[in-house]
Amino acid sequence: MKILREVSFDKKNILPLIPLREMVIFPGTYRNFYVGREESIIAVNTANSDYNKLIFLSTQKKSNIENPTKDDIYPTGVVAKIIEVKPTNDKRVIKLLIEGLFRANIEDFKEDEKFKKATFSEITVEETEDLAAKDALINLIIKEFKRFSVLSKVPNDAIKVISEAKDEENLVNYIMQYLKASIDKQIEILKEESLERRLKLIAELIYSNLENIQLEKKITQQVRKKMEKSQKEFFLNEQMKEIQKELGTLNDESDFSDIKDFEKKLDDKGIPESTKEKLIKEQKRLIKMSPMSPEASIIRNYIDWFMELPWAEKSRDADDLAHAKQILDEEHYALRKVKNRILEFLAVRQLNPQTKGPILCFVGPPGIGKTSLARSVAHAIGREFVRISLGGVRDEAEIRGHRRTYLGALPGKIIQSMRKVKSCNPVFLLDEIDKMSSDFRGDPSSALLEVLDPEQNCQFTDHYLEVPYNLSEVMFIATANSYQGIPYPLLDRMETIYLSSYTEQEKLNIARNFLIPKEKKENGIEDIELQIDNAIIIEVIRSYTMESGVRGLQRQIASICRKAARQIVLKKEKKDKIIVTQKNLTKFLGRKKYIKPSLHKLLDVGVSHGLAWSELGGSLLPIEIVLYPGSGKISLTGKLGEVMKESAQAAFSYIRANAFKFDIKWENFYKEFDVHIHFPEGAIPKDGPSGGIAITCGILSALTQIPIKSSIAMTGEITLTGRILPIGGLKEKTLAAIRHNKKEIILPFENKKDIEDLPQTVKKKLIFHFIQKAEEAFSLVFEKSIYKDMDENQLANLKNRDSDISPNVVF
Repeated sequence: MKILREVSFDKKNILPLIPLREMVIFPGTYRNFYVGREESIIAVNTANSDYNKLIFLSTQKKSNIENPTKDDIYPTGVVAKIIEVKPTNDKRVIKLLIEGLFRANIEDFKEDEKFKKATFSEITVEETEDLAAKDALINLIIKEFKRFSVLSKVPNDAIKVISEAKDEENLVNYIMQYLKASIDKQIEILKEESLERRLKLIAELIYSNLENIQLEKKITQQVRKKMEKSQKEFFLNEQMKEIQKELGTLNDESDFSDIKDFEKKLDDKGIPESTKEKLIKEQKRLIKMSPMSPEASIIRNYIDWFMELPWAEKSRDADDLAHAKQILDEEHYALRKVKNRILEFLAVRQLNPQTKGPILCFVGPPGIGKTSLARSVAHAIGREFVRISLGGVRDEAEIRGHRRTYLGALPGKIIQSMRKVKSCNPVFLLDEIDKMSSDFRGDPSSALLEVLDPEQNCQFTDHYLEVPYNLSEVMFIATANSYQGIPYPLLDRMETIYLSSYTEQEKLNIARNFLIPKEKKENGIEDIELQIDNAIIIEVIRSYTMESGVRGLQRQIASICRKAARQIVLKKEKKDKIIVTQKNLTKFLGRKKYIKPSLHKLLDVGVSHGLAWSELGGSLLPIEIVLYPGSGKISLTGKLGEVMKESAQAAFSYIRANAFKFDIKWENFYKEFDVHIHFPEGAIPKDGPSGGIAITCGILSALTQIPIKSSIAMTGEITLTGRILPIGGLKEKTLAAIRHNKKEIILPFENKKDIEDLPQTVKKKLIFHFIQKAEEAFSLVFEKSIYKDMDENQLANLKNRDSDISPNVVF
């Protein structure tokens, strides 16, 4: 083999290998391609320097494999000569020009540390004995290829070369560069040793390409005919319009055929100049377009959206602050902080009419009236009200809309609601903003960043409209049950107002002034006197509901009203009065759902009561600790979060470090006993550090066998040195303590300032103890002292002994 004799390397038939993607090289052809894999670039450089510019090229079976092995590469390829290597703008990629020399099979595959090598053998051609059949096949191939070249615009030089070709192998290889075929088909032709079989395969491939070209030509002609038909329909429709115009049956107003009329309509709507220019351009396109065209319908809908949106229409804000205050008080009880903020806005609006609309966020437990309060705000200030629910929204297009390129595209909920309300300054409620989520379709909370930013929402751009829309005059109010579900950048853009749980007295007033009249009207007994004393309402609150808001209370009152309506209908007589008493309350509401806990003087040993806060309000946090023989491990159960686990670990470490002070019944408890800390109601997730002091007292109760007073609840984060850090949700926690018949409550000293915000009814029912160190709580919660009786020397010896104890705790 002449080429191999020219190769100046020791091991003949071994060359560097480059795996090709989606490409097959044939002998006698020149090809340009890019090389980007590091090992392939090294193979090119090695071939240039050590292998006389010869390289082996074979195609990958799957193009997405980054580092192919022998099984991932077709066993047939081509030995090629590198003609030119060019660098590119990307230093990691080179451009290669090669010439295919001859076909070869891979005999062995070697993978060096830097690049791949292939041991190969040249494919020998099996000549056919039937020369007449071979000549006939060659003539057929040349004849059909000339037909193909006419349809596919093959260069004349190529036809001349093929016509004069004397070598059948070169004929096949040369034709292949002009035909379309799959990789598998090209490899089949490349590896075929029989000349007759190769000629038949190339003839079949030419016929296949001819059929494809003829089919494409047929489809093109059909499309052209349809386009001519569409143009004909447009011409006829235009003639029809002129006929209707002469007959006086054409309604020009709806279609705005006159651009000047259209411009006047846009001016009347108060549409900005930049938007106006775009709409005029779209209207001109619509006039020129066939009414039957699908795109005409899309443009018509697009223009209709602009014409129906409020651009200058707005409500006039109320200027009577006293009347606005009266409306707020009539529709909602308490909630002073929110009402004051609304009245402040109205006052500022009177002094500066150009002020931007506020962006408020009401955060609080369910059922306290956040959504209805937003409706009352709209009523008080004289604006339209619109609400969208964001609970479960996970698609950004819900906020920003879809682009017009999509079939059935629509604007987002913001623009849809603005069209519905027909006012550019409504009160816009974004309900349940903390319940949004995100997935592959985008993050709707990120889309709201522009909506809820006063500096940006004057240029809010919906994907469907594609032009800015001014939302700066809208008063946005969002509602949420907790801060945790709201991303910080979004929370930072809003003025948050926390609405805390209602006290019993507040619930009593709400029931008396709002819920009972409303439910009487709903159940058709508005004319009947329904006598429910305050004591009965308090009993309903305590025994039939356990909530922060008043939804459950409203359901119970509705149940009483329905039972009363049933009595009136069944007895078929007009009753003037229905009285609900302690005796017949169970007939109206059934058995009590919540029984007030009996208050024993002491809890069981190892039991303490902490206080917790959640989205639903405050609740009691019972903690149970038991000891049993073991090796000093701690078990935590009750569906706890990481922070609460760490809080329990800190509490136990504090007791271990100060064990010498306490009258613990087992001297080596940290070696001989395991500790199990359990938080009942295990189905409810629990987390946070505020149970630290309660856990500490519970562990000490179990170790000293001294019970804790049942009348006391506690909350506060504990550190390893025994300091008590402040907590949140103070009002909800104090209300939970009252609901569970607690008389005293232990709080961190730094929360003393927050007591001023509590209602007087709460302050009167509880005794507050403020502590800075854990030791201050022990004398309050335990019936007797938990400390050892010892002199100074004993105390020093115990301290020195316990200092050698390993502080590690295993969970």
